[in-house]
Order: sequence, then structure tokens, then C-alpha cells
Amino acid sequence: MSEEEILRVEDLSVRFPGENGPVQAVRGVSWGLREGEVLGIVGESGSGKSTGALATIGLLPPGAEVSGSVRFRGRELTGLPERELSRVRGASVAIVFQDPLSSLNPVYSVGYQVAEAVRAHDPEISKADAFARAVELLDLVGIPDAAARAGDYPHEFSGGMRQRVVIAITMANNPDVIIADEPTTALDVTIQAQVLAALRTAREKTGAAAVLITHDLGVVAGQADRVMVMYAGKVVELGTVEDVFYRPSMPYTVGLLGSLPRLDADAGARLTPIAGTPPALDRPPAGCAFAARCPLARDVCREREPELAQVGEEGHVAACHFSAEVRERSAEEVFVPVSSVRLAGHEAQDVPPGTPLVTAEGLVKDYPVRGGGLLRGPVAVRHAVAEVSLELAAGRTLGLVGESGSGKSTIGKLLMALEEPTAGTVLLGGAPAVTGGRRGRRGRARELQMVFQDPMGSLNPRMNALDLIAEPLRVNGVGRRERRERSLELLASVGLGGYAGRYPHEFSGGQRQRIGIARSLALRPRALILDEPVSSLDVSVQADVINLLRDLQDALGLSYLFIAHDLSVVRHISDRVAVMYLGRIVETGERDDVFDRPAHPYTRALISAVPVPDPRAERAREHTVLRGEIPGASGPTTGCRFRGRCPVFLDRLGEAERAVCRERVPALTERGQGHPVACHHPS
Repeated sequence: MSEEEILRVEDLSVRFPGENGPVQAVRGVSWGLREGEVLGIVGESGSGKSTGALATIGLLPPGAEVSGSVRFRGRELTGLPERELSRVRGASVAIVFQDPLSSLNPVYSVGYQVAEAVRAHDPEISKADAFARAVELLDLVGIPDAAARAGDYPHEFSGGMRQRVVIAITMANNPDVIIADEPTTALDVTIQAQVLAALRTAREKTGAAAVLITHDLGVVAGQADRVMVMYAGKVVELGTVEDVFYRPSMPYTVGLLGSLPRLDADAGARLTPIAGTPPALDRPPAGCAFAARCPLARDVCREREPELAQVGEEGHVAACHFSAEVRERSAEEVFVPVSSVRLAGHEAQDVPPGTPLVTAEGLVKDYPVRGGGLLRGPVAVRHAVAEVSLELAAGRTLGLVGESGSGKSTIGKLLMALEEPTAGTVLLGGAPAVTGGRRGRRGRARELQMVFQDPMGSLNPRMNALDLIAEPLRVNGVGRRERRERSLELLASVGLGGYAGRYPHEFSGGQRQRIGIARSLALRPRALILDEPVSSLDVSVQADVINLLRDLQDALGLSYLFIAHDLSVVRHISDRVAVMYLGRIVETGERDDVFDRPAHPYTRALISAVPVPDPRAERAREHTVLRGEIPGASGPTTGCRFRGRCPVFLDRLGEAERAVCRERVPALTERGQGHPVACHHPS
């Protein structure tokens, strides 16, 4: 990394037309990017991260008003005609978007599209040479059998593979700058590791500097040289990754770091969320935009906006009137963790802790795979769940983890009787659960309730918060007066007591999830099935919901089946953990046993792929990047289904040992690790 700046942004502002006046999405932002440097940009949704990056290369939609200066190698880009800008994009500055399908044409093969990018800036190259270059690039970013797969179409690739194709396109013309806008959002941790490895390869092969926009502070800790924190359209802190992570000088940065559940932290520690929501950018406040959410705010903060000023080491700047005071405090001292639960009217469970509430025995769920043609009959079977047994105990949380397609959500639906099992049984309180008919489902709903990943998917937009919570009570015959009282109590218990008359669109994402949780508690169930309940939330909102779930569990003795792909969250909230791969549980045990002493190669790979928001610790860790994608669950199963991606099978076993993995399905048994493992060769 040199000291020479390749890209310089000065006083960049972006405004969009809005119903209540112009929305000031970016307000006077300035930053520079040096040769070979990686700049991480972080902040909550709506902070202006992506808008500012798109403005630098003229990709904002019509109607956006952009002012300020953007200079690439001394050349002013702001105001350039579209024809001139198009010569800069791709050749000098390339971008990787969050959704790769927005960058890929579904009617052209991936090889054709990579070759097209090569020829766009080098028209003299032949089609054959461009295609050969495309295959080379696809191989560099880790596409298996690149020569054969170059003829496939985007829909035939997984999300992680599509993102790697887009990275190959960005490499096509050896750009000087790569802008990666949330390149790993919504990807499994193992696929995220593959994408980050592809980005690292792209930077090494092209020598490009990079702007990494993300909400994942662990990714920034491992990848970035400097970090820029944005809030309400402005830069509030900027410095080296170690300065910002170890010596944060703006309360918002302190709050972001304190909100994170960490893989390497005490699982019992309470998270410190940032209360409130960001201000509306069509009417930004006169003083510090963060003052309304800041516990340290004083009169001067509400009257005068702080300017970026140097704090500590040279190059470390923060926008806070009391930055020196902030540097001396931890997240717990700035944002004092408090319980947001008020439990008037709630009753604790009368079941002794540890008593089995829900037991699944030998669950199997198969789906027919239908072929094409006129008859479209079943041609194969998809084994979504294969002989899964688990137990959910009173007052405890079982974390269910694994990549997308491993069968986690299907397990939740089988327990809720939203799907009928192909084989196996579900017991509630030791007795067979009623699975057939409307009456049976209502009976199960009084014992089990589900909270979904997207709260808007389970909230009727035409009903206010009070009616949404009262609906299950009304369906089960509770009188009007009682259900109103109960619904108001539930709203108050999740911290939304004054919002009974509001509709779903008037709430933030975290508030909508709180309504979903309150609704799930209306019938006083014993257990909740939580299907990715915080995966789509900002880190500060996520922390608030996690604290709420723990408070409710402590007060009411609830049991949780917590389904998630974020292992940091699972470690923080779970008592036991079960790891799934292609419909089977491959390892299970007490939380600390599984996380501290993982025995299955898949579990070890999952844990190693989770980034830790600590620059020194993250860069010292060994990471196992799995090869290939999670295969389909169709067709017969023989031997260990993980063997095609297993580092132990591929790199360490002899032929005789491999034969065992090919021929015998490993059973989930205790092999001396202290918890059951389904592996012929556990560590």
C-alpha cells in the first residue's frame, strides 16, 4: 500500500426528491483511497454507505442531485458525460453489487458475460481469446471445472457462485479500484469465506485498491486497512482498523461494537444495543444527528453539529464533542444494558427446567422432484430431512445451525405441523402430538409457536399492532375485553406499550419483530420455534431482539428452538447446539463443547469461517475454506454426504479409509469427544 491517493472524494452530497422535501442521503462526505488499500465502510441501513459509493461512479438513478468532487488519479469524475464515465467503469473502477443477479443477464451464459466484459474495453481481442480469458478468470475465483461450467447460465449457479462470477467480471480489465457493496450479505458463512477469498484473489491479481461496504464488522476486521463509520449520511469516525476497533472515539462506533455477539466472547454477557432509530434525512436535526440516541448527549450536542477532528493517532478522526471522554469508556459504560421487558400479567411456566417438552424421533421428510414434459411426474426424491431426532427441554435453547438447504427450517415446520413428516413422530410433553385436522393444529399452537425471519410475512398490513396480537386470541374464542387487556400487556412486555394503534409499515424492522414475538406469546405457549429471527436486522437492532428473547426466557421459562446460520448469535443465546448437513444432524452437544472442541470437519469449517470483530485475533486465525457448494439433496444417499467437500477426506485419508466414507453412512454416536458426532474420522 502506497501513500499516493488513487481516488479522492471531497464534500460529496446526494439529495433525492421526497414527499416532505429533499432527502439528504449523503451530507458533505470526504475520504481518500490509497494505492493497494482496502477501505471498509460500515454503518446501519440508511446511513448512506451504498449511495455515496454509487455516486462516485455516477450510478445513481435519475432525479438524484450530486454535488462535491470525485477525482480518480486527479481526473474529475463528477459531471462527466455518460460516455466518458462508461470508459472509467469496468476498466478503471469496477463494482460488485449485493445481488449478483442484478449484474448478470439471465439469457446469456456466464462465460459469454465475462468475455463480454473483456471485449468491452479491448475490442481488438478475438472472441476465442476473450472466452479463454473468461475461463481463466472463472478458474481464478474458484468456480469448479470452469471450462465446462462457462457455458452454464446464472440460474444454474448458487448465490455464492454467481457472486464469484461477478468478481471475475470485475477482474476482466485489471481495474485500479474495486467497490464491493455488501458482497456477502445473506450468504452462508462458508460461502462468504469463498467470496472473500475470491475478492482477495482479485485484489492480488489486479493490484487494485478496494472499498468494502458491509454491515459485518468481523469482515472489516479481517479485510480492511482503514475503517469509515457513517451515520445519517455523514462520516462520524475514520481511522486505521486498529484505531477504530480498539480506541473508538464516537459513541455510535462504541455502540456498534458493543451490539455484536462474538464467537470468542462470554456467552452469558448481555449485549449493549443502541436505543432508538436514526433520524429522518428529509429533516436532519440541527445538532449532532446521533444526539437523540446517545446517553452522553448534552445541550451542545443538540445545538451544534460536531466536525470531524483528530483524536489520538494521526489520521484517526471522529465527529463528537466529547471524544476524549468516549475513548475512556467501554460499551457497557456508555450504553448501560437494561431489560426492556415489563412482565405484568405474564405467568412463568410450571414445568421444572430441563424437562423434555418437545421430542422428535426419527423424523424423515421427502419431497418428490418432478420432471419436465407433458406428464411432469416425479422423477426423483429430495431428502430434506433424514432420520433426525432431537429434544427441546424446558427453559433451555437448542441452536440448530447449518448452511442453507441443510433442512433446518423444514425441521421447524415439521414440529409446528406445517408439514407432515414422511416418517417419524413428534412428542409434546411425552405424548404423541396431534397432527391432523384444524383442532389438532390449534391444540399444538397452544404449546408451540413460530417466529419467522421476515416479520412482515406474518403481519397483516391492514391490522394495527393491537389487533395483530389479539388475532390468535380471537380465533381461539377469548372474549373481547380479555383479549384487549392481554394484547396491551404483551405490547408493553416487548417495549411497545404506546404503539397499539400503529400499523406494520409505521414500525422499524426490529419493532416489527417484537410484535411478532408478542403475537407468538398470546396463547401462552411453552416453546417458541425461532426461524432466523434476527438475520435481516442491523446489528444494534439484532442485539435488542436477542436481549428481549433472553429476558422473556428467564422470566417465563420458555424453551427455544433457535434456527440460524449466524454461529456468533447461536453461541450467545443457545444452551445446546445441533449441526445439520443435508438433512442429517452431524454433531450435537452442549454449546461450549461443540464450539470449543468441534469434532466433525463440517463443524470445524463452519466455526473457522465466522469472522471475529477483532483485527488482531481475526488475522491470526486459521480459516478453512470449503471447496465446492452444498450439493442437492435428490437421489439415493450412499456413505457420508459431506465427503465431496470434506478437507479430511480430500487431503488426509488413505484409499482404504476413503472407501469407508464412500460406502457407510456415519451414525450419530459418541466417539469419545463428549458429544455425539456422525463422522468415521472425528478429530
